[in-house]
Amino acid sequence: MLIERKRWQAVVVVRLLLCAMLAVVASGCGSAARQSVSAAPIVSLYKGWTISVTPAQQSDLWRARVRVWPPEVQPEAHSGIELRFSGAAMDRGAVVQAGTAAARQYIDASMPAH
Repeated sequence: MLIERKRWQAVVVVRLLLCAMLAVVASGCGSAARQSVSAAPIVSLYKGWTISVTPAQQSDLWRARVRVWPPEVQPEAHSGIELRFSGAAMDRGAVVQAGTAAARQYIDASMPAH
């Protein structure tokens, strides 16, 4: 009975160690590739709408989060409309420009036709 108990304890210890090792490895895998450095949002106005483009560097590329607010909505009171923007560039300014252009296209498409 004593041998079975020791064997069971050894199995439990080995399993715990394996789980701990897997957790450490999983948390470290790909972390360098996923790390991003966000810059301050660039805020502008277009046809009364507020546009926010937040660039972030990920590896060698810049990407951006693009959000818009209609004229009647204050950005402080609402999280805004997040646009699908998958543009990327080697240059921060280029991705900000592309994100702003995408926001303007969205705003133009949202306006009623006269």
